[in-house]
Amino acid sequence: MNRGLSFAISALQALIIAAVTIGLVIAPLTLAWFIEGDGSVDWMVAFRVAAYAFLLACGVPLQFNAGEILGIAVPAFTMSTLPLGLTALMAVLIIRIGHRLSAAGSIWPAWVGGSVAFGGIGLAVSMLSSNEAVVVAEWAPLIAPAFFFGGIMFLASVLGPRYELFEGANPPEAKERIWVRNQAKAIFAKLHWSLASVLSPASRVGLAVVAALLLVSSAMIALALGFGWIQVVALYEALRVSVLGGVMLTIAQLAILPNLIVYGMSWIAGPGFSIGIGSSVSALGTQLGPMPALPVFVAIPTGGFDRAILFALIPIIVAFVGTLLARRYTDQMRWEYATRFSAALAFAFMAALIAALAAFVISLMASGSFGPGRFSEVGINAFAFAGVLFLEVLIPSFIAGLVVIKPYSDQQERGK
Repeated sequence: MNRGLSFAISALQALIIAAVTIGLVIAPLTLAWFIEGDGSVDWMVAFRVAAYAFLLACGVPLQFNAGEILGIAVPAFTMSTLPLGLTALMAVLIIRIGHRLSAAGSIWPAWVGGSVAFGGIGLAVSMLSSNEAVVVAEWAPLIAPAFFFGGIMFLASVLGPRYELFEGANPPEAKERIWVRNQAKAIFAKLHWSLASVLSPASRVGLAVVAALLLVSSAMIALALGFGWIQVVALYEALRVSVLGGVMLTIAQLAILPNLIVYGMSWIAGPGFSIGIGSSVSALGTQLGPMPALPVFVAIPTGGFDRAILFALIPIIVAFVGTLLARRYTDQMRWEYATRFSAALAFAFMAALIAALAAFVISLMASGSFGPGRFSEVGINAFAFAGVLFLEVLIPSFIAGLVVIKPYSDQQERGK
């Protein structure tokens, strides 16, 4: 695959991914406009909604001017919360094409082609949907989508195994992949021994805790929606939407469902989250003000301290068990560290730090402004979530580390 072909394929895939994302939103809106519309609403409204959803999913904040929404006067507000459902869909599609293009003999043209095309699409969509009601920063629709596509494409094409249609089909490996791999090895080789020996096993435990929170939160919300199906149906009926309106509402809720799953992770850990200024959903209690009548909000976790404390044990147990299971990856640590205390403390601190950093990043992605007034702050206090999770991983990992991370320099090991 030559450079020109790599550039063209990446640019074409960027166009397809953008079309799929916008199409998921605009298709039901167009059907509703065509079948149920009375001619009073222009089709461009449907296009603008789809365009704004695409830009928001790429990380472009939208500034809404003061006006009326559904006949209700609202002040000016900013919408910045990523609809993680759409964002995750685009990320998965970009990762797939990035992995396939790792087989190319030269990858940088794919990075450039995809980034330029995706940024160009974002700018074009922004210009076509431009109106007085919504203001978008001048260059944000170009820069944010370009960095979104290019960053994910870069990681997908240089990390992991190289894509191969069949054995022997690929040309020599791209210099970009070799350069990134060599740079990573050089950076790792320069790390102090105290970090180099602990980084791999600790990252397994820290990321395992975050993955466990994600899995449990997903299951908890799925069960809440399943057992609360009567309330979900009642809310759909109360909204009095048509069949196509119900489809559009469902797509909108699927777009923000991953956000709710991330909020559930913080609820399990303890800090909880908020759905608007002055609200709080945590182990200490639930206090919610007026909320949009979205059926998906039936899955908002509730319960008293007794129930929540059981969930809070999940990251503690996972950290403890994960540290016990990580023993086989601690050989280098057991040669480098002289005492159990220092080895266990270093391991626990690094595992807790990695878990906290992952939680912090996820929290920032899922939180932000979601609407006017009290909904200008929706989501998780990222610092609180990261800090609590740090302690929930640090203590059990340290205790388990005292048991399993036994230095080889101990007299018992030397005697073997």
